[in-house]
Amino acid sequence: MALFYYSKFKERTGVENFGDDINPALLGRFIKKSILSSDKICLFGIGTILHDKNLNDNQHFHRKVIFSSGVGYGNLTKKLDESWDIACVRGPKSAEALGVGLEKSVCDGAILLSDVYKKPTVRRSRGLFVPHVSSHISAGFLLKDIVESLGLDYLPPICSSDEFIEKVAGAPFLVTEAMHGAILADSMRVPWIPIGFHEFLEFKWNDWMESVGLNEGRVHPISPKCWDENPKTQPVSATKRLYREGKAYFLKQKLRSIIATQEPLLSAPGIIDEKKHVLLNVVNEINNRYS
Repeated sequence: MALFYYSKFKERTGVENFGDDINPALLGRFIKKSILSSDKICLFGIGTILHDKNLNDNQHFHRKVIFSSGVGYGNLTKKLDESWDIACVRGPKSAEALGVGLEKSVCDGAILLSDVYKKPTVRRSRGLFVPHVSSHISAGFLLKDIVESLGLDYLPPICSSDEFIEKVAGAPFLVTEAMHGAILADSMRVPWIPIGFHEFLEFKWNDWMESVGLNEGRVHPISPKCWDENPKTQPVSATKRLYREGKAYFLKQKLRSIIATQEPLLSAPGIIDEKKHVLLNVVNEINNRYS
């Protein structure tokens, strides 16, 4: 399949990541099979994947098509030749970084999930906390205990796509470190509060938020990075135990303050539908041009 997205995370860690792994199933519903199975065309899909290494690694394809991808996680100095078709990108910052006009700035393709999955008629009573997948791997025990003590349910992005979408769509609000948690929530009209304490990339967040008119939105940083050790498998010294307890207390107080004082974000009515309409027009153009 000539669909490029960040698929190496599962190979490296053995766990899935919702924001990456939705690519084949979601784009397979919209992009014609003849394109996705082509050995001459490479479709760059959903994710922060536009940087020199990825662009150079796929230069050998006869045609490269960029659909709603974002810039980040590496230098971008490569000048794209005529074999590249920038159909659309995630947001205005990605368009600027690539040196193309703002008409190429549309939105993250993951908003199309709300056209595929039905919104629930009844919302759950408890809010959700979604960590970045790396935070879940390094500090899942600690984070789960903290957020549940604050009255939130813990939802890591390593669960199945169906479970992740169902729970986010049915939540009253979301506190999320994972950007695709925020994107899914917004497309399902669930208010969300963005936080960051692991691999926080401000550029990609601002890129997407600006694409849906949330120019004043900001991610609330929590520092330092959290960690824990699995007490079932690793001995924990008294010093480390005290340090972990102190860090857990700090994180809990910080999260409590953010939830209590920060107004959840939600794009204005109609913006997501407008962006989906543009994305579907781009999909039609890709299908007509390359199938």
